[in-house]
Amino acid sequence: MKQKLTHNLNLKVLAVLFSIIIWVIVVNIDDPVKTVQFNDVPITLANELSLTDRKLVCEFKDGKDTVDVTVTGRRSVIEDLSKDNISVIADLKELTKENTVVLKVASNKYSGDIDNMKCDEEFAEFNIEELVELQKVIQVETIGIPADDYITGDFSVNLNRIKITGPKSVIDKVQSAKVQIDVEGATNNVSASVPVILYDAVGDRVDSSRLKLNIDNINVNQEILYTKKIPVNCNPLGDPEEGYKMTGKIDIDPAEVYIAGPKSVLDNINSVTIYSSAVNISDQNSDYVTTVNIFNYLPNGVEAASKSFSGNVTVSVEIEKELSKDFNIYLSKVGVDNLPEGLEAEILNGYESAADNKIEVTVYGLARDIENISSTDIKVEADFDQYLKDNNFTSMSPGVFTVPLKVTLPNGLRTDDKLKLRIRITESET
Repeated sequence: MKQKLTHNLNLKVLAVLFSIIIWVIVVNIDDPVKTVQFNDVPITLANELSLTDRKLVCEFKDGKDTVDVTVTGRRSVIEDLSKDNISVIADLKELTKENTVVLKVASNKYSGDIDNMKCDEEFAEFNIEELVELQKVIQVETIGIPADDYITGDFSVNLNRIKITGPKSVIDKVQSAKVQIDVEGATNNVSASVPVILYDAVGDRVDSSRLKLNIDNINVNQEILYTKKIPVNCNPLGDPEEGYKMTGKIDIDPAEVYIAGPKSVLDNINSVTIYSSAVNISDQNSDYVTTVNIFNYLPNGVEAASKSFSGNVTVSVEIEKELSKDFNIYLSKVGVDNLPEGLEAEILNGYESAADNKIEVTVYGLARDIENISSTDIKVEADFDQYLKDNNFTSMSPGVFTVPLKVTLPNGLRTDDKLKLRIRITESET
């Protein structure tokens, strides 16, 4: 048996070596070693908390956050890899005093079958900054214009402040945090979830890619109000001091107000009237001026359509001193009012208010009114109804009576005279 195994040993060894050589040649022909470069593989940061705990933050120097990776291995392995299988790690725990970190490259596929993996850069370089925090009140801005006769009212948000964390150089640029809500053509309240945008001092948008916000979007409800212009009315209370009178001129400034509110409410409002108690001219002897807020007289939910209008209006009531003027009314011009049928009246001269066949009527009023009348504008009548009432009589009978006179004057004039005449009553001859 031993002789058989050792027979032609040299030839047998040579055959084995030849077989191995043939196998190597075949393998290298069918599955040769290959080198491939994967470009722009992103660098992943590890252990960022090691900086955050020290209130520091880093960024890649010159913004270079990718490297090219060269991979060598059998073609069957290499051709089944993609850039997504390659990872490049920068462990910030290993940050040097020069702010560099050695890059570590790995593959999540065929890691044991890859001959070599190498980055084109051995180190990643970083800029290190102070990590700071900033809080800002969120401002709400509207874009667009509501429908005709509508304006924007108040707004509400589910969060009114935002916390921003990031490098000091970027945080220092942030001057405001705003959200925008579109109200173009709106006739009803508008609600939306909108992103928070950061702005610098000149109103340019700040790049927030290096910043961390505690919230990205907030919910905004923007009120949309209907508007309407209405007149303001006023009826003063009381009477001026004796001898004085309102001229009738009442100035209200502004005479019309522009209001806003729900359309269902404003549809029922056509004017606003100031309560008379707010404009009390009792015992006044000169022009009366007061300020009144018209929203005291409007329903809840109604407000000014203009931010510049507080609701205050100025009411001015013109008051003048009355003038007096005496007028002579001849007895022949004195009429008889309500004399019972079948009776006749004769005015007796020289008794009571009559003298020289006339009576004198003193008229009081404003200059503009009193200067434009004459005695022909004054009507004087014997008032038998008043006489019967004053004396509790039910009818007149023949005799001589002292009868009150009723004086009728043009509008705006008055008299305080209590005039009476002696009148003889007789039965009609017919």
